[in-house]
Amino acid sequence: MRNLCHWLFFLTAVLLPAHAHAESLTFRSEVTTNEFTATIGGNLSLPKGKGPFPVVILLHPCGGLDEVVLTTLQSHSGELLSSGFATLILDSYGFRNLTGGKMCSNRLYRSDIRYGIRRDDAFNAMVVLQRHANISKENIFLLGLSDGGSAALLSAKGGPADHFRAIASYYPDCGKLLGGVGYVYRSPTIVFVGEKDDWTPPAECIKSRSPGVVTGAEFEVISYPNAYHGFDQPRPMRKVLGYTMAYDREATVDSRKRYIEFFIKNLTAELKAAPPFSGKAK
Repeated sequence: MRNLCHWLFFLTAVLLPAHAHAESLTFRSEVTTNEFTATIGGNLSLPKGKGPFPVVILLHPCGGLDEVVLTTLQSHSGELLSSGFATLILDSYGFRNLTGGKMCSNRLYRSDIRYGIRRDDAFNAMVVLQRHANISKENIFLLGLSDGGSAALLSAKGGPADHFRAIASYYPDCGKLLGGVGYVYRSPTIVFVGEKDDWTPPAECIKSRSPGVVTGAEFEVISYPNAYHGFDQPRPMRKVLGYTMAYDREATVDSRKRYIEFFIKNLTAELKAAPPFSGKAK
């Protein structure tokens, strides 16, 4: 864990904008599956200027914060920081010794357990961030990739006492989480899927655009015809556990532009009217 933290801070120094301030954040995460209650944490980065800032919690995929995923999340973070958002890259699996693909199949832990742990971590992180002097407690957003994207989608239903201002979910488990009708979301949600994804096939997410599948808050699904699983992760095409992963620059650039616009649109009126967001909401 010490080496992972050193690597995270090294990447922070290299990849974050020069004006960003970074600090370590740790907290006790009480989760529904009690055996996984643990002290976890991550890297909180603040943009240039005077807070309080809106913040986006970033959730990693099932393999944890490996080198490529760290680079990917730092890249998302850099875009958000440049747009005026703080970011928290949250490590759910490193602190629990669940990295290295241990959570990438149902052999050890069912998907509902994995997604539930990550959802609980996200809401527990929200509580901690709401107490931070430089964070706007009413403007906490969530973004997740794959396993983290599934947790983000699950979180759209809201928590016991609160909900995220808006959510972005990358290539989530559509079959498990949107394979029916009557889902009531409290958080505005935008989902990004690749139509060539054979790990988390996008069909149910695409179908969920139909009336009656998701109600409540605003809900969008953006699909990319030529994209595979992990399309925002900068790695060459390869097989992982028999599934195809490949980077797609066009889908990456487009999706980032879209979720930043989506997040800005869903800021509270007070923040939306102030620099650097004034005039950017669509």
